[in-house]
Amino acid sequence: MKQFFKMMLATMLGIILLQLLAFLFFMILVAGVVATGKEVPTIKSNSVLVLNLNGNIEERAIDNPFEKYMGYSQPTVIGLNTIVESIKKAKDDDNIKGISLNISSVYASTATLEEIRNALLDFKKSNKFVYCYADVIPQSAYYLSSVADKIFVNPEGNLDLRGLNMEIMFYKKLLDKLDIQMQIVKVGTFKSAVEPFIMEKMSDANRLQISTLLNSIWNNIITQIGESRSITTETINKACDQLSVFSNNPKAKQLGFVDSLVYIDQYNSFLRNKLGLDSNEEINTVTLSQYKNVASVKQKSSKDRIAVLYAVGNIIDGEGDNSSIGKNIATELSKLRKDKNVKAIVLRVNSGGGSALASENIWREVILTKKEKPIVVSMGDVAASGGYYIACAADYIVAQPSTITGSIGVFGMIPNTEKLLSEKIGITLDKVTTNEHADALSITRPMNDYETMVMQHAVNKTYNVFLKRVADGRNLATNYIDSIGQGRIWSGIDALQLGLVDTLGGLDVAVAKAAQLAKLKNYQTGEYPYLKSFFEEMTSSMINGKMMSKLQKSKLYNTYTYFNYIETAMELKGIQARVPFEINIK
Repeated sequence: MKQFFKMMLATMLGIILLQLLAFLFFMILVAGVVATGKEVPTIKSNSVLVLNLNGNIEERAIDNPFEKYMGYSQPTVIGLNTIVESIKKAKDDDNIKGISLNISSVYASTATLEEIRNALLDFKKSNKFVYCYADVIPQSAYYLSSVADKIFVNPEGNLDLRGLNMEIMFYKKLLDKLDIQMQIVKVGTFKSAVEPFIMEKMSDANRLQISTLLNSIWNNIITQIGESRSITTETINKACDQLSVFSNNPKAKQLGFVDSLVYIDQYNSFLRNKLGLDSNEEINTVTLSQYKNVASVKQKSSKDRIAVLYAVGNIIDGEGDNSSIGKNIATELSKLRKDKNVKAIVLRVNSGGGSALASENIWREVILTKKEKPIVVSMGDVAASGGYYIACAADYIVAQPSTITGSIGVFGMIPNTEKLLSEKIGITLDKVTTNEHADALSITRPMNDYETMVMQHAVNKTYNVFLKRVADGRNLATNYIDSIGQGRIWSGIDALQLGLVDTLGGLDVAVAKAAQLAKLKNYQTGEYPYLKSFFEEMTSSMINGKMMSKLQKSKLYNTYTYFNYIETAMELKGIQARVPFEINIK
């Protein structure tokens, strides 16, 4: 027996020591990775900035120090702020002679791509080159690459150009099979967020608004492509209608969509010639991940700051984080309002909305901030419904031509699972209540007529408040806002004409306007809220259970959009100010 306990204690001690050694090894690895990540590269003269934009482009991205060591199979997440800032730095960096684009698999919305495209157009004013090489150029990537001085494509590659498409997945038949009834109360003819759960195809109103939106975005895209490539919009549309450049690179070159059909070694030879190098000389290249650590040549030093506050994701009643908007944004606005060094605020909104109550609370903080210092809104891919709610009170609103905005409308959606439980699963419920409607809004029974009336009244009230917020913020009549509201979405171009935004442009335009309103000439910009480090985010995700969602996104990727939409819909609480569907334009 004594020998048994000795062996058991020795085994336990061995396990503890192994765990300790593993932990120490991990910490040493982490320290090494972090130290390596902080290295600032020396940029050699006659260098080329290689913009590899293959991956998810989001507003801001957390640096993953293990990424270059672990060979991740899922697309990299790249911060839009990092891309744009690096392009700006490269413009003034004498060591950078040009930019080489690598964009075979870019995953970003049109407004995000336009932000990068405009930065590249500004870069070209320095008389430095912008070239693009790709084996395959998807349609969204071609919109971005069209800004290049020359486009090089693999002779056996492919240019995909066929026009825009938006698909909406409908779940009514699935819900019917499960005996789940979605009970809907809403305001707005075009407020079609609920349609996927109660219909099998788009309503006429929804089809109209989507058609108007797509045509507005498409016309903007082909106009810019045409200007950059000296091709008429008629030629572009004809090529799309006939799929004449799809898997036909010689035709693409003939029509002027691309410049040269070459392999990567031939492209590199072209770059060497452009840089004045011999055929056996190495090209000095610097990657985006390296260059982002280089200080700006024109770095400003001033105690005066313009705060760029990022409001990204669904608007929720909870705290919020890097990918959702909640009490954190209201709290940040309050802090920035009281910070004497912050002279103006740019609220960067990229949200399709969510909780109407949370939107109202953030709107209130915008109003309070506006009394103290200028606040300008910069709209990203989408600033609609609740996303527009939190923006409408600002002093000035800037949107991209392709920004999806508006959707001024609200809804409530309560599932009834009574038949699912009793007839499909075999579960019945019984209850005792103290009052007639104590179990109102229960998901285990249908609403009665009185409860439906009460819910509709609440939704109508929220809609009227929404209308007033927009009317007051934009100095327009409530009746007019109602006429362009009703849940209808608009492109940034249409929103400008309707008076919902003040000008078109990106984040840089919004920052410049904020500086003008605050009468600032010398200032620094700062980003808020604080962006957690990779390790902080990883730990937080494990604690709050979001790690599984992140893993699902990395594995499902393109289909994650639909998975997330259903998951979000099942979690809806209270009255919602949310865009009518998951925006996924292809």
